[in-house]
Amino acid sequence: MDTLRYDVAVLGGGPAGAALALALCRHSGLRVVLFERSTYAQPHLGETLPPDSRRLLARLGVWEAFARQGHLRSMGSCSRWGDSALGDNDHLRSPWGTGWHLDRSRFDRMLADEALRFGVDVRIGSVVTDWTPLENGGHRLFVPTEGDAPRDFVDARFVVDATGRSAVFATSQGARRHTVDRTLGLCGTFALQPGRAVDALTLVESCEDGWWYSARMPGDQIVFGLMGDKDSLQGLMPEDAEAWRARMERAPETRRRLEACVFTGEPLLAVSANVACLDRLHGEDWLAVGDAACMLDPLSSQGTSQALRTANQAADVVSRYLRGDSAALRLHEVRTRHEFQEHLRIREGYYRLERRWPGAPYWRNRQQSCAPVLSSPP
Repeated sequence: MDTLRYDVAVLGGGPAGAALALALCRHSGLRVVLFERSTYAQPHLGETLPPDSRRLLARLGVWEAFARQGHLRSMGSCSRWGDSALGDNDHLRSPWGTGWHLDRSRFDRMLADEALRFGVDVRIGSVVTDWTPLENGGHRLFVPTEGDAPRDFVDARFVVDATGRSAVFATSQGARRHTVDRTLGLCGTFALQPGRAVDALTLVESCEDGWWYSARMPGDQIVFGLMGDKDSLQGLMPEDAEAWRARMERAPETRRRLEACVFTGEPLLAVSANVACLDRLHGEDWLAVGDAACMLDPLSSQGTSQALRTANQAADVVSRYLRGDSAALRLHEVRTRHEFQEHLRIREGYYRLERRWPGAPYWRNRQQSCAPVLSSPP
């Protein structure tokens, strides 16, 4: 069997991986393969893209494909945070127009389809399970096959880990996750009642337990999430949706939204929302990107837009490294860590604004200490 050889193998076909693979193929002419374990059929929690994402999508060459999908427009956000007043942050003055409430499964599939159109070898429903370094640099990646057939494999000069929070390749190379804050959420999605309407603003509402998030989704549905930690959500189980709804009494704006929905009482989805960063973002012929590298606070709503924002930048870094620029990866790591530190600084400021429940476990845990500085490895 002839060995398939690529310049770059991208593990993970979410926004970070697919956008980077697409950018590599469009701008560098490198031979790229993209592995995605799912078939993009699984549902995702609601996510919102800000208006300036239009510029990022255009830079990737996918704006027209995105616009054809017809994602629900987001008019901005509103929040009850720090006091009882409800504040608005609308998109009326944005030069880019409105934002979008994403159907993430369709959005991710669109990016993969566009990557394929631009020449990426896209392997959907395929997962790399093992790897070994090659003698002359790069890595051999193994893919399971059916029955007793020998394992399939490809060789790549460079590997990009875009496997999300698991960071499976980077951690196998010795990288370790440094967790700044351990948070979690309990989320549910409910259909609007016939004849009821909810505005297209994302709502964030703080409460004693943490904070609630709610947003419109395609198909006349609304996603709700209670974000807290193990202390503030102690005893609250995904199977007990009624207890979750009872906690909503402390968040009147969110409760009014749920009253417009058909509450089924079905089990909720528990999600990890840790804020963290790897202690090493790169190594010998590999780089971690997206959530595999740094996990941002969901309060910022920047996960998907950050993945798009850094795709061209990371693609340029990989291309330069493969052309012999040995400093490219290190400088990229320094820049990424600086951006993560800025995220932590802004995040800390937002949490310090909320002082109504200083003795409550969630807020006490957020405000007792400042975020540590993460230094770059030499």
